[in-house]
Amino acid sequence: MAQPLAVASRVESLASSGIASIPKEYVRPQEELISIVDVFEDEKKIDEGPQIPTVDLKSLNSEDPAEREKCREELKKAAMEWGVMHLVNHGISDDLIERVKAAGKTFFDLPIEEKEKYANDQASGKIAGYGSKLANNASGQLEWEDYFFHLIYPEGKRDLSMWPKTPADYT
Repeated sequence: MAQPLAVASRVESLASSGIASIPKEYVRPQEELISIVDVFEDEKKIDEGPQIPTVDLKSLNSEDPAEREKCREELKKAAMEWGVMHLVNHGISDDLIERVKAAGKTFFDLPIEEKEKYANDQASGKIAGYGSKLANNASGQLEWEDYFFHLIYPEGKRDLSMWPKTPADYT
């Protein structure tokens, strides 16, 4: 496993340290904040609020090549224009989705020292594992997130030793 990062390098540690305000390195410039509001206001005028695209995957495996291609194009457009989308008819049961969410919450509720056992090591190229996005974004500000990144495909890149043992049903 990767060497644990210093606890202070985690967003969770910073957020729970008792700071009275968000450090300036994380605050977006005023002009970006204004432009974000403008985009949302424009979207509200169009369709009662910003609406991420909903992509229906039922046609992804259609016998009809035209239906499959239409579905792929909707998926591609949503990914390129929004970077996020709401998928429906994906075939993943609500029960499985809830179990995955619960396992993730249980992991992130663990003490930081426990999560550090699964720390990634970006410097050595080991990107899978627990990390904090502390790199600058396009505006030069630091991102404000801790995450767990899994490589699952191709299967040869999958390293289950980096998957948390707690909760027991995480994997």
